Amino acid sequence: MIKTAIIGRTGFIGNALYSECKKAHPDCIGTTRQSTKGDWDYLNLLDPDIAALKLAESGHKAAIICAAITGLKVCENEKEYTKRMTEGTIQLIQQLVKEGIKPIYFSSDTVFDGKKGSYDDEAPLNPVNEYGKQKAEIERRMKEICKENYLIVRLTKIFTLEYGDRTILDDMASVLISGGTIRAAYDQIFSITLLSDVINAIQLLQKNNVTGVVNVSSPEVWSRYDLAVKMADCLGVSSKNVQRMSLDDLGEPFLRPKNTTLVTKRLDQEINYKFTSIEQCIKQVTDMWNKNKSYTVQVNQ
Repeated sequence: MIKTAIIGRTGFIGNALYSECKKAHPDCIGTTRQSTKGDWDYLNLLDPDIAALKLAESGHKAAIICAAITGLKVCENEKEYTKRMTEGTIQLIQQLVKEGIKPIYFSSDTVFDGKKGSYDDEAPLNPVNEYGKQKAEIERRMKEICKENYLIVRLTKIFTLEYGDRTILDDMASVLISGGTIRAAYDQIFSITLLSDVINAIQLLQKNNVTGVVNVSSPEVWSRYDLAVKMADCLGVSSKNVQRMSLDDLGEPFLRPKNTTLVTKRLDQEINYKFTSIEQCIKQVTDMWNKNKSYTVQVNQ
């Protein structure tokens, strides 16, 4: 793996990537917009300035931009602030290019309208909410700024397999095993992807010096409702605890794309990566929760 800086190393994906990068390059740089402590450096996307990081001087060849505002509601409610973050990200990309550092940007399946699904790497962008619009704007500007030496990685819903991590499978298991009810949309169709698969795929993309836009996503297609029903079944919980609903029932003042499944044509061609089975992941999560439940019962007795 080439020496890579992680912009936004304290986030969910950034922290995991930073740990992997340090295995190959112990002195690689990771940044945060919070006060600096430990082994990371300060960088605020509202006013980025990478000069102090000395990336090229310290042998960095690439920088992965993980830092971002991730909430759809935040982007809708705080448009001016999040637009400033978007513009700052574009400025950061310009600075990286000027230093000869390859920018790697994490985009999202929300750059599509979700009307038909199965969007390939070159599908036309048509976002339906502010979050998707800002991601799409960075994609467009990045192509103009970088010419050829860049990588845009489009991601879907990411999860891990740690007990209590509050990612999608763990969250479902937590509610169901406690006797709660999940409201799950039958028309929210996506391809959830294990974080370790994302990291492995990115490392292989870097190793093969892949450029351009690449969808990185599990090939499996699930609705949120079917995912919750499968989780209930594996936990031995009644499927009546899963309430079928539509995204339209949320009554939100903005749209959510309904079918954001991605076709990984370039990923298959470039590295032919094999993703972890989602059913295998569900089983692992349910096993963890069942063991924890048994342990809790024994302790209480």
